[in-house]
Amino acid sequence: MKKTLFILSAALFFNSCLVTKKRYDTAVMNGKKSLDSLNRVFNKTVEGFNASTNVLKISNTDKDISVDSLNREVKKLSGDKASLNQSLLNTINDYKEEKQKLSAKTRMADSLMNILTLQAASQDSLRNLDEGQKKELNMLLATVNKQLNGTNQSEAFAQIAGSNVTVTFNNDFLFKPGTTEISVKGLALLKKIAAVLTVTENCRVHVISNTDNNGQAKTLLDLSARRAASVVSTIAANSTLAGTAYTASGRGMYSPIVSNDNAENKKKNRRTDLIIIKN
Repeated sequence: MKKTLFILSAALFFNSCLVTKKRYDTAVMNGKKSLDSLNRVFNKTVEGFNASTNVLKISNTDKDISVDSLNREVKKLSGDKASLNQSLLNTINDYKEEKQKLSAKTRMADSLMNILTLQAASQDSLRNLDEGQKKELNMLLATVNKQLNGTNQSEAFAQIAGSNVTVTFNNDFLFKPGTTEISVKGLALLKKIAAVLTVTENCRVHVISNTDNNGQAKTLLDLSARRAASVVSTIAANSTLAGTAYTASGRGMYSPIVSNDNAENKKKNRRTDLIIIKN
């Protein structure tokens, strides 16, 4: 009996093992199929990802090319801008230079016009004089010019102005800088003019001193008046003319012969006129 039971139990166990192994094999087969399916899906996904990556790489390459192209264009435009700026700067500098040249020519033309105007006025006055008066003025001018011999025209010069002879001194030559004191060279020249006046019959002297526009008008008027008086004092001390033969006035900056717009013109306006008037 026990032997029979053992045989039955063994048979049941064996059958149970057979069923389990079959199920296992089936499960393994199904698992393999699922794995193959998953691998195919994965592979397709990888292929799609790689394709997308390649598209992105191509797109990025195109973008890099576009960026490089844009950078080159920006660099070129920057170069063009620098070139245009330099060209504009050169044009502005050329314009300024031409403007300065034109201003210089204009100042020269103004100066020439003033000279021509003075010469015309002198000629008109001379035409109204008789031959004796003309001769007398020319002789006086010649005498004065003889005393001015060796003096630069920019320092002092003489001319017939109307019916008078005028000696014009540059103040930078005639006075010590910023003062009313006569300079050494100025004193030597004034003594020579005083000698001419001593031998000139029937004449009077009027001194007019002028400044440029550097400073306060009142101060400049005072300076010019005192300078004119200083010249009169020097002439009177070295001449035999009576004291009543002298007059002096200062006009400050109010009687310029050229515009006070540059250093050269300012120097021309800093002047003192010694007018010899024949009675």
